[in-house]
Amino acid sequence: MNFVRVSGKIGLTSLWISLISYFLSFILYVIAFSLSDWIIYTTVPVKVGIWRLCDIQVAGYDRCADWSSRTYPTNTTNAAFMGPPDFIRTSQSLEVVALVFYVIAGILLLIGLCQRSMGILFFAASMSMIITVIFASATVGLFAGQGKTAYGGYLSFAWWMALIALIISLFSAIFLLILSFYILPLPMVNENKILDPNSKMYYTSPPYSTNIYTPQDINADYMH
Repeated sequence: MNFVRVSGKIGLTSLWISLISYFLSFILYVIAFSLSDWIIYTTVPVKVGIWRLCDIQVAGYDRCADWSSRTYPTNTTNAAFMGPPDFIRTSQSLEVVALVFYVIAGILLLIGLCQRSMGILFFAASMSMIITVIFASATVGLFAGQGKTAYGGYLSFAWWMALIALIISLFSAIFLLILSFYILPLPMVNENKILDPNSKMYYTSPPYSTNIYTPQDINADYMH
């Protein structure tokens, strides 16, 4: 396994910040992605998330259902929503795309760390993270802008968690981009450990393009 090589303190700092910020934002993103506490309505006892809505009329006892269900578990939720609103449908599509590019960025990052020390991989991971940020920010904006048009309410902790994950993701994208300029190539490994004394060595770069040396010649030069 070949691990990534970086140049200078800026490269090393960018590597650690991009790694920590990626995994931290991904954990927060997945948690927020699955929770139903994005908006809590005050005019109706309902809370909603990207994938589920819940009747919170009884304190400590939430009765939840998927947005894709044809009927919801209580009369309150059925009366409040006749199916998922438009901003929910749009947010679901946006979040799926964001999650896909999140995973792509992670795969590129792992390949760059463990298999190929190539700046282009980290640059591609940065671009993938930027796409994730764009789609995730659209979801956060939709919930903040359109989520409270039908009923009064407030943004709950899952929305704030998604916002924090979004900000950290932006930092990850920036430092991955910086890191891509400080990646060093892996050292060349000579698989032929024993050099044939009769073999010839060609130097193709000027001014050695027309000169041919044998290993004995090179050793003799060093002895002098």
